[in-house]
Amino acid sequence: MSLFDKFFEKAGKKLITIDGEYGSGANEIAKKVADKLGYEFFDEKLIELMSLEGKVKPDEVKKDDSFLQGTIYDLYKQNYSYSQEDIATNDAAFLLESRTIREIAKGKKAVIFGKCSDFVLEDFPKLSVFIYASSEFKEERILNTYNVKKDKLELKLERENSRRSNHYGRNTGKAWGERSNYDVLINSSAFDFESITNLIVDMSRNKK
Repeated sequence: MSLFDKFFEKAGKKLITIDGEYGSGANEIAKKVADKLGYEFFDEKLIELMSLEGKVKPDEVKKDDSFLQGTIYDLYKQNYSYSQEDIATNDAAFLLESRTIREIAKGKKAVIFGKCSDFVLEDFPKLSVFIYASSEFKEERILNTYNVKKDKLELKLERENSRRSNHYGRNTGKAWGERSNYDVLINSSAFDFESITNLIVDMSRNKK
């Protein structure tokens, strides 16, 4: 049993990472899971805000900064080769957000949405979930929930999912939504959200 496993077993803490396709309702389901369990919920915007409010700004991060020498640095190093120059701003932002996510994971019972959190926390005991849906379901939900005009629907759907996929691929070297990256994949167009929420809660309580 790893050090993190022992810590979480002793403290009784749990982590759930959830990601999903735009229009699948993944974010809403993640919130419902957090509410059901009484966990704190962290989405992409909150993680970005917490990272920017930290003492180190993305454009000030250099290769030799101390926090890069830990696990995040090692994870990141697997996918990129460094020169002696400063890390690009986007890459520095990923490292800062990763540090924020790991700090959350060390001290909280949390549901974390997006931000490659399944990868960033790959050495933490957790349940990782990816949520997808049929094209028809996503299109209908986007039209009815996000007030996107029909003539903009296809572009919005493609753009948002491409953003998520590219961010995940760039920062992890893996394919977004690939089943080998997650514990569970769920088709949200096949079940109501309450059933999916209960399923995730049940699995989190029984995760080995």
